[in-house]
Amino acid sequence: MKKTVYLTDGKRALCDFLAKNPDRQFTTEELCLALHGNNQKRSSVYRHLSELCADNILRKFRNEEQNCAVYQYVGTGCDCGSHFHAKCLRCGAIHHLACNDSLTFAKHLQAEHGFSVDCGQSILYGVCQNCRRHAEGT
Repeated sequence: MKKTVYLTDGKRALCDFLAKNPDRQFTTEELCLALHGNNQKRSSVYRHLSELCADNILRKFRNEEQNCAVYQYVGTGCDCGSHFHAKCLRCGAIHHLACNDSLTFAKHLQAEHGFSVDCGQSILYGVCQNCRRHAEGT
């Protein structure tokens, strides 16, 4: 049986904002500013983020550069645990690499190198196709 997700007005606003930006990750501070213009409602944003992560609507990642957690909308139809992600170093967009090659590579790392990869937490860094085209002027 599928779990029903209850959305309060605040949780809905957060979810709607993130759904409009599915290729980006946000810190809690960025979300507070985007939604409320200040950080006074920080505790409710933290609560909503936790609930949306538990409902698998958001994914929580660790941003090593900023030494903080960041959140990304994945919706209800995405299985982030079965593929890698690619983050563009120029525009910051994050793309799901939802193809069988992610799992094939993860299985290779396990079998040949004894390293078990958490695909859902794995991000490859590079330059996306759009940024390459823009740089090339095409």
